[in-house]
Amino acid sequence: MKLQDDFFKITDIQTGDNSACYSLKLNADHPVYAAHFPKNPITPGVCIIQMVKELVESFRQQTLFLKKVASVRFLNVINPLEHSTVTIEFGLKNNDNTENVTATVSKGDLTFAKMTLVLIPE
Repeated sequence: MKLQDDFFKITDIQTGDNSACYSLKLNADHPVYAAHFPKNPITPGVCIIQMVKELVESFRQQTLFLKKVASVRFLNVINPLEHSTVTIEFGLKNNDNTENVTATVSKGDLTFAKMTLVLIPE
């Protein structure tokens, strides 16, 4: 399921050679939040990982497959009513057609998640 332009919208992009910083606006009215959880919406971890994957796909302009979640640490919950905007920063290392992604999801000094993903062309 594609989340971009429905679950979240990109509001700003800053890019480097193998890195990027995306500012996002979360859609607190999305049906996912009605189920997770009513009156206390929390962004599911799987959605956070999917957002990073989609942003890397946008950056690389190619469809990628999530081969492995090498590590992930969810440090704080993202409640879209309290934190309607977040920043996702990532760095990429390409090795034999494999994207090794190191990403951080934050807002200011508050870090929500840190992860390392392995993506391959689909």
